[in-house]
Amino acid sequence: MAYRRKSGFLWKKSGGGRATPTVMTTIPEEIYYEILLRLPVKSLLACKCVCKNWYALISTSNFVKLHQKLTIQKNNPMLMLKVNGITQLYSIDYDSLPSSSVCEIKDYDIEIDHPFKSYYCVGFSGSCNGIICTWLIDWSDDWDVFCLWNPATREYKELPKSPIEISIDNVCVHGFGYDNKTDNYKLVVGREANGSKDSTLVQVYTLASNSWKIGQTVNYHFFHFQTSGVLVNGNLHWLAPGQNNCLLLSLDIADESFKEMQLPRHILEMEMNKDLCIGVLQECLCLLVSSDVNGVKAHSEVWEMLDYGIQESWTKRYVMAHESIINDHKYFRLVRSLKNEEILLLTGNILVLYEPKHRKARELKINNFLFKNAETYFESLVSLNSGTYVGGELEKTGEESIDWQKLSDYVFYFVVLVFLLAHIYVLFFN
Repeated sequence: MAYRRKSGFLWKKSGGGRATPTVMTTIPEEIYYEILLRLPVKSLLACKCVCKNWYALISTSNFVKLHQKLTIQKNNPMLMLKVNGITQLYSIDYDSLPSSSVCEIKDYDIEIDHPFKSYYCVGFSGSCNGIICTWLIDWSDDWDVFCLWNPATREYKELPKSPIEISIDNVCVHGFGYDNKTDNYKLVVGREANGSKDSTLVQVYTLASNSWKIGQTVNYHFFHFQTSGVLVNGNLHWLAPGQNNCLLLSLDIADESFKEMQLPRHILEMEMNKDLCIGVLQECLCLLVSSDVNGVKAHSEVWEMLDYGIQESWTKRYVMAHESIINDHKYFRLVRSLKNEEILLLTGNILVLYEPKHRKARELKINNFLFKNAETYFESLVSLNSGTYVGGELEKTGEESIDWQKLSDYVFYFVVLVFLLAHIYVLFFN
């Protein structure tokens, strides 16, 4: 019995010479479309190599956006971790974290290959829609560079150098986000304006044009302990010192304009010493407040802005007094809120997962490394259209010849997918 390919699917040729469709061709397109939407990125990359039809379908903008939306709804983000002193990066999904009080993870289980190994130092400048913006530092060059990277698809794009020098010594703010109005990604970098420590010169890179432009000079300077912007509601946010208290500043990614926002009245009226830091809690802007009493850190509060932009909507959600959080470290950042209301915190060089409901905390450890930075992201199919991938391979279009040795990993995913499609169709439609 012979098989031939038609319209990207297998048809079976009967003894009378008439081609009859297999189960794949009898399944309505909307059914396998919904199933494909729910597959992880790695499986979808395998499916793109099956046939031209699937390659075209999975590559469409609508499919990429719908898949991304469903992935975010699952709320199982990936953690990208950077430790002190080495160039290795580690990536692990939240559901894989051990439930013990100390999450001991072997580094070789979660180390991820990346294209930045030749640089002395790698930092994070934010993540958006599965794309991580990395800051690359090479001590042999005074001019730092940035790179966009999709860890799930392994695609990366090194950005051109900015028109005005950017280095770790002069950058005071940076952030990465998505402009929904123009369907474009932007990187914002601010450095001290020449001759003034109280002003910041902003430069903006746009992915669509692959170019930088010199933006406005704003009359603010920023705290050095949290230079990376917090992305909420399509805007980037930073804290800045004001005349009598802290300022909360937002940058509209679309029109690239700054404006001041209001902190909670209670915080502004506090007389005790306090350290402030902003983050994201349940997709809302939040504020971490660590209070000192007689020079001793007493507790940390988490405030959440329930209605974006409205000062009266600030609500105190949690008071944290666990010893893993209340320590001598000044650097204190909420990385992300996770499932079961668990919060990922970077306090000093320690990553802590805190569960407010039961007031429990567990430390995340990889060979007792000290953490330099942490970023969360959701795996996505978003393309940078760079044609460069970790390892040097170009993506196959479905029309080109395939390296059969590398296809072996794809066969398993495809067979499982066909099996699921067939059984779901029989179960619901026969």
